[in-house]
Formats: sequence, structure tokens, C-alpha cells
Amino acid sequence: MIGQSYTNTFSVSGGIFGDGYGGEVTFNSNLSEDTFTQLALNVSIANYELGIKSIPYSSFTASYSYFVTVYSRNRKMQALSLGGGALAGYEMVNNGELEVSNIVSVNGKSKIIYGAVLTGDLDIIVSEHISLVIRTSEFYHVNSDFGKFTNYTGLGFRYYFNK
Repeated sequence: MIGQSYTNTFSVSGGIFGDGYGGEVTFNSNLSEDTFTQLALNVSIANYELGIKSIPYSSFTASYSYFVTVYSRNRKMQALSLGGGALAGYEMVNNGELEVSNIVSVNGKSKIIYGAVLTGDLDIIVSEHISLVIRTSEFYHVNSDFGKFTNYTGLGFRYYFNK
């Protein structure tokens, strides 16, 4: 046996991101039958409540993670993988404006953010090239003004190349 080729995947999901909503696009590069790396792009859109004012903020991050499949059944027709990695991105507060009104200003500011992410990924195969993905991730933004810990839970589809 010369070598084994493992399938790469692409996925898109959407769901609840902190106090708002968001989405994620991922590319997985499978290293072995039970391990893979993942490049993920995330976007979140939410509102921060400041008294009677609602301040919009959003984040755009990229992460790189390593995953291990911890449970699978029916010849990997369902698989649960856990992973973790590093992230970096940009947090935009109030669309870049420092003042919400003439009497309220924003304490936080738009800036580059960084941190870590832990993810649980449940993959349920539905056809030769498509699977249903249920994900939950906990993001830790070290220097965020609007949420050091933010959860993302979403539902999406994954496409398998060369299967």
C-alpha cells in the first residue's frame, strides 16, 4: 500500500452566536481516519444592551483547529469530533461610530481580537457527498470589550470531496 488519501470537506452553517446570530464556513483537511485540521471563517452579529440603547456589534474571525473523532457508529455514518485551536479577527462596534447619541457613548471600540476556540462537531452522513453538521463552539476572545466567552451553536451541511 503506497498511501491512503483521506477526504477533504467544505461546510456552511448558521445559528445562534452569543446574543445574536451568525454563520460559519469551514474547510477540513483530513490527516487520518480519526483526525483532521480545520480552517474556519466566522461572522457574528449581535446587539449590546446599554440602558435603553441597543448597540450593534459584530465580529469576523478566522480560526485554525485540530480535531479528533471521539465517537463514531455505523461505519462513521455518524461521528462526533472534538477540537480546539487559535483564532484572530476583527470586532466592529456600532458600525465604527463612537457615539450612539448625543448623551451616550460607547466604552468599547472596534479592534483586532484574538483568542482560542473549542468545538464539538456532530457529522451525520445523508448521501455520498453530503452530511448534516451540528456544531457548538466556545470562543474565548482575550481582548474583546463585548464578550470574552461567546458560544456558537449552528446547523449546516458539509460537502465531501473525492469520496
